[in-house]
Amino acid sequence: MKAKSPFLFLLPILSAIVLLMSGCGQAIRNLTPTEIPMNPSNIYTLSLQIPEVEEGIAEGTLKPKVVIDGRARPMRRSSQGQQIWEYEFTMPPDRTNAVYYYQIDYQKYVLGVNSPRSITIPSDGLLKFSLINRYVVSLAANRGIVGSRIGLNGSGFQPSDQIFVGNVLATSIYYSPNALGFDVPHLAASQNYEVVLRGVRGDISVGSFRVDPAEMQVLPVSVSVLSGERSTLKFSIPTEAPAGGLAIYITTDIPESVILPEVVIPAGSKSTSVALGGGTPGIGVLVIEADGYSPLEVPIEVFN
Repeated sequence: MKAKSPFLFLLPILSAIVLLMSGCGQAIRNLTPTEIPMNPSNIYTLSLQIPEVEEGIAEGTLKPKVVIDGRARPMRRSSQGQQIWEYEFTMPPDRTNAVYYYQIDYQKYVLGVNSPRSITIPSDGLLKFSLINRYVVSLAANRGIVGSRIGLNGSGFQPSDQIFVGNVLATSIYYSPNALGFDVPHLAASQNYEVVLRGVRGDISVGSFRVDPAEMQVLPVSVSVLSGERSTLKFSIPTEAPAGGLAIYITTDIPESVILPEVVIPAGSKSTSVALGGGTPGIGVLVIEADGYSPLEVPIEVFN
């Protein structure tokens, strides 16, 4: 067997190997990723794509093997395609990585005679894959309203892990090493945001999450107020306001008729009340907006 270099050349998944079989213009491709999530069976698939349109390659003589721990292990054709060969490797219980290379034996038909050939991949070096026990499999839902609790399934979670939605820290809930949850933070509705899991080992991109508009309630549904007097408005939301409170923005098409207050639902609260003042007589609309909620319009009349 050919001696292998002690240096490791770690190839990413689907990287083309710059080694061609004699007479072939297509590259052989290693399909084994450098990192593979752990599984309960502790069995991991190594795969190799070998283009088989080869001039002079004797039919049925292609015999790829993967050499792990000095032992050559025959590969089988994959159900994924005729050009893909696989080997199911059982990782020893005390290890989390494996060093390997491929050996491809075949016969070349030259001048009426089959001549044995063999190549190794890579030609000078070794490949390696490692097991990882920290990953996110999926979000329980990919859209929801502010305040919704969304679950994450995966492995290797820790109580110190944090969830960010669109770079905003969400309230995170640790259930187990395989389950986390987070509450959708107050972000502008009808937009998609990247969800990121952040921990001591770095960031993991979880996926995209869409914030749908929630409903806010305002009472009364229409306002009548005397010029120079005040009318009380009550704002209610279905979930508790975030840290720092939830700012509510009020605008109107009759600014000289309405004295608009500053409105903030306090952190941890679901409602607040404010007094709105009447100015010069007029009839118009109050437009009420807040991040994560559908805008509301409240008719208003200010009279003498």
